[in-house]
Amino acid sequence: MIRHTYAFLVMNVCSRKTGVTGAVSQPVNERPANLFAHSAAIRLIRTAVALLLLVRVALRAGVPEPDNVLYGTITLDNQPVTANRTDVVVEARRLIGGPAIARYPMGSSAQAGNFYSLRVSLESAQPLFDPNASLVGDSLFIVVLDGSGIRSQSIYTVGDRGAVQRLDFGAAVLDGDGDGLPDAWERLHLGSTSPTPNSINANGQTTLQNYIAGTNPNDTNSLFRVAVSASGANALVSFQALRAEGTGYEGLSRYYSLEYSTNAGAGLWLGLNNSTNLLGNNQTITYQPPGTNGPAFYRGRVWLQ
Repeated sequence: MIRHTYAFLVMNVCSRKTGVTGAVSQPVNERPANLFAHSAAIRLIRTAVALLLLVRVALRAGVPEPDNVLYGTITLDNQPVTANRTDVVVEARRLIGGPAIARYPMGSSAQAGNFYSLRVSLESAQPLFDPNASLVGDSLFIVVLDGSGIRSQSIYTVGDRGAVQRLDFGAAVLDGDGDGLPDAWERLHLGSTSPTPNSINANGQTTLQNYIAGTNPNDTNSLFRVAVSASGANALVSFQALRAEGTGYEGLSRYYSLEYSTNAGAGLWLGLNNSTNLLGNNQTITYQPPGTNGPAFYRGRVWLQ
């Protein structure tokens, strides 16, 4: 659209210039003044064209679109969060540890009642006029926080202009026998709620370990393990980070950390830089130890929250 507008204006300028230089009916002694006037006019028109293009580009970059709206309920610790829990906040972030680009403290809107209502600003193209705006297709982290930090989170893909989506966080998970394992997960994988959290399953892991890691207790190959392989002259440490999803994981997220120790027997393990508190999203986590370091031991840690 900008190119077409520019071409149209240039054509008009050229036609005027051709008409001016081709006008031979005027007296010769008047030509210099007329040519000077026409040249000045052409310069003004060209300046106007440049300004117009700049204005059009700026407007194109900063056109706002109707917001995306996320709303829903929140359940923490098996208790529904109401508007009275003003310490609970829902935020949209580009990075899990980054600043909020949109936020909603519970109770902010009387119309929302016990629901949260989060508006995500939307624009049509880069560069963004509003640095907190997003484009269609962007991925954002939607996090729920209270005084203790992040309690729940989800990944949201920005929808079309004006999109409205319900996104609930948490749900009351039934645990009738109080063993820390959702009854529905136990029935799905074990057939009943009889096994205890410390029962050893077919894959050699306890029931609780399988639940936390998201592994299948009935599959001997389904394990949470850290692998070490060769990568050229160096080693490569890796493991699979699974998303918390499906029966028994409602409202939960799975996190991972990769830790190392130079003396495993001493029990001192340290987290590796950029490899702690990683959100499981069905990705492979890799780490290549520097070749200059001495021998080291590595382990992976996984938990739900």
